[in-house]
Amino acid sequence: MLGLNKERKTASRLSYGMDLRATTQSLVALAEDNAAYFASQGPGETARRLVATFTAIREQALGLEPALGQLLGVAHLFDLDAETPANGYRSLVHTARCCLAHLLHKARYVASSRKSIFFRAGHNLAELEAYLAALTQLRALAYYAQRLLATNRPGGLFFEGDGGLNADFLREYGTLHKGCFYGRCLGFQVRAPGHSHGCRGAGQGTALLKPSPHGAGEGRAVD
Repeated sequence: MLGLNKERKTASRLSYGMDLRATTQSLVALAEDNAAYFASQGPGETARRLVATFTAIREQALGLEPALGQLLGVAHLFDLDAETPANGYRSLVHTARCCLAHLLHKARYVASSRKSIFFRAGHNLAELEAYLAALTQLRALAYYAQRLLATNRPGGLFFEGDGGLNADFLREYGTLHKGCFYGRCLGFQVRAPGHSHGCRGAGQGTALLKPSPHGAGEGRAVD
């Protein structure tokens, strides 16, 4: 039974990783296509911002995927047990994946509608910029999660750095912009387009990996 559970968990991680890679590759391709299209539309301010936004989405997605892959590869070490696959690292991967899914959905819509006279460039730009801001912060959170993994022993739940490192970490964490997870982006990780069951399970706040005296893997909702 233990062997079967381990095999299922390994298969689940591989499947999740493949899904993440496919989502990222599709998003990158669409971002490049949309950026090239709007670059050809003249010097208008909206077109310029759309080019800049899609270019940034491409860069953030490419930078985020390997970090999420690493976190996904070790997330099982922090589960309570084999029957409870849940912890802060999983929540972060899940939330970032939902954000990528929303951006993919929006990029597909833009690609299919951009030539229509009914296409609302300003509205779609605002949506894209909002989710880009969230994606950028999620990439920063993934970086902090990687730092925790590098500092702690494998599977360690408590922050094991010295006091100075702990203070520096908390100071940097305090500079993260949390407002981008509200407004247009509020609750995006609960229900993502294109997923029959939605992206449920992460709650209404974005899970943050916060080092504290009580544990490095402590989940916390954005406040």
